[in-house]
Amino acid sequence: MSQDATPPGSTRPRDGAGDGPACVLVVEDTLVNRLALAQGLSHLGHRVLQAAEGEAALRTLGEHRVDMVLLDLLMPGTDGFAVLERMSVDPELRPIPVLVISAVERSEDIARAIELGAIDVLPKPVDPVLLRVRVQVALEQSRLRRLEQQYLRQELALRRQERLATLGRLSAGLAHELNNPAAAALGAARQLASALRETEEALPELIVRADGTAVIGAVNELLDTARDPAPDADRAMGDLALEEELALEEVLESAGIDEFWNVAPELASHGLTADVLSAHLAALGDGGAAAVSWFRSRAGVRRLVAEIGTSVGRMSELIGVLRDYSAVDRAPTQDVDVRAGLDETLQILDHRIPSGITVARDFAPDVPTIVAYGGELNQVWTNLIDNATQAMDEAGLLRVRAHASGTGVRVEVEDDGPGIPASLLGQVFDPFVTSKPPGQGIGLGLSIAHQIVVEHHGGSLTVRSAPGRTVFTVELPDQPPGAPA
Repeated sequence: MSQDATPPGSTRPRDGAGDGPACVLVVEDTLVNRLALAQGLSHLGHRVLQAAEGEAALRTLGEHRVDMVLLDLLMPGTDGFAVLERMSVDPELRPIPVLVISAVERSEDIARAIELGAIDVLPKPVDPVLLRVRVQVALEQSRLRRLEQQYLRQELALRRQERLATLGRLSAGLAHELNNPAAAALGAARQLASALRETEEALPELIVRADGTAVIGAVNELLDTARDPAPDADRAMGDLALEEELALEEVLESAGIDEFWNVAPELASHGLTADVLSAHLAALGDGGAAAVSWFRSRAGVRRLVAEIGTSVGRMSELIGVLRDYSAVDRAPTQDVDVRAGLDETLQILDHRIPSGITVARDFAPDVPTIVAYGGELNQVWTNLIDNATQAMDEAGLLRVRAHASGTGVRVEVEDDGPGIPASLLGQVFDPFVTSKPPGQGIGLGLSIAHQIVVEHHGGSLTVRSAPGRTVFTVELPDQPPGAPA
């Protein structure tokens, strides 16, 4: 049965420091001792809960936020040792400091109580001065632990915010990268439908011609030798290409082809020459115009199919890069090719790298595969490369190197920007340190990268910086500490 110095039924959640006096639970089976401890703690300004045995104490701990427990060991039923055992396996109760007050004198019992989580053991009768000091110290330690837990929760929330911001930037870039091939594929598909309809309408007319078979045969021969023009490629008009188009115009004009000036560049884009076309048109006679029309129709369908294939292939490539980059469908640790991760990150960030920045890759051929958290390393590469490009003010040289280092790997990301201010150089890996203007960063990218490299992988992340040259160096072992061989 528990008794509370506050009105019955009042409860408070355990999580959070709370306001007002500390709450201390006194667990003692002897009424006189329990009341004496409760009275002394009340005089010290603490809020007191009471329990006469172990089960009542555990129920009270489940119903109230308790800052500290004074626990007797020798009690009927569930004794103090059992309470300590139950508290030690409960993540909610384990952080609560427990001060044992007992008449036990055996060193084995005292050692067992401390092994189960008690912070100290005070003998009965209790010295009130010693009790007051010990309770104050324990409560202060408990308060600091709660503050630390709150800080960690806030830090985790901010790290999630940073990761979501990174994901948002990557998603926007990926949407931009996917939009171009998707739009090209959609436009080609719409044109393909029209081109197929025209082909279907032209074929019956061609078949009923007396020379229809010859025309179809000639076009088939031309298609066998023709090439597909690169989708959306800008053709550089050199002197030879211009001469070939002019020669094709003469052949088409002589054959009486309508709008020969528009037809000639299209035929040239498929690699047809004036000599080849002239030979076929001469053999066909009046069927020349029908052959040119049928060739353009058939070649147009082939070109549109090629455009769709190229666009869909590009989208598939981007999705594959993103899948490998995130490593969401793999085990937490895996065999990682660091060079592939760097390449994937550079592809993902391509839209964010200004055109004035030149990226130089220097990947040694003997870089070993390491056991690592692939998705986390990609986040490191993202933070380092993104920071470097932002520091270069849209122009300069970005060098990304990967080399073997002992049994592991060394990666360097170097930029020729203005460098890191000397006042911040020693703090760049601390949380919330940033040289960016307000609203452009919260200063967690490098802190998270440092934690991933150092704490998760047992490696090192260092920086050297001077005006015109900043180098971030990542050293990774062949496997993280504790990973299975």
